[in-house]
Amino acid sequence: MGKRREEIDLRRMLTLIAAIGMLSAALAAYWFSDSSSGTFFSAALGRVGLVLAALWLAWPSLKRPAKWLPASVPVIGVCALIVIAAQPRLILPAIPLVGALITLSTVISAMRKKPKR
Repeated sequence: MGKRREEIDLRRMLTLIAAIGMLSAALAAYWFSDSSSGTFFSAALGRVGLVLAALWLAWPSLKRPAKWLPASVPVIGVCALIVIAAQPRLILPAIPLVGALITLSTVISAMRKKPKR
């Protein structure tokens, strides 16, 4: 028997649970700790929780990507998430760079496609 479409994927549900857990732990570390280690744990758990939440949101499109987007777009998006999670100050230069890379990859993939006969 195959999986029904309405069933929730176990991995997606675990990703959501991990994201909520990490974001909750980050909030608790922020509220209840006054030391620098509490600030470090709050920032680290918050970043990883945000990346997991973004992965949970993107899960259905990762299973079947859009046909009109080139294959490099998800890779560019994941790399941008990793860079922003590592250095949040890079979000302002990362946004135009991601846009330029997606535009460039779309133009290149359109030029590489063979015309239909």
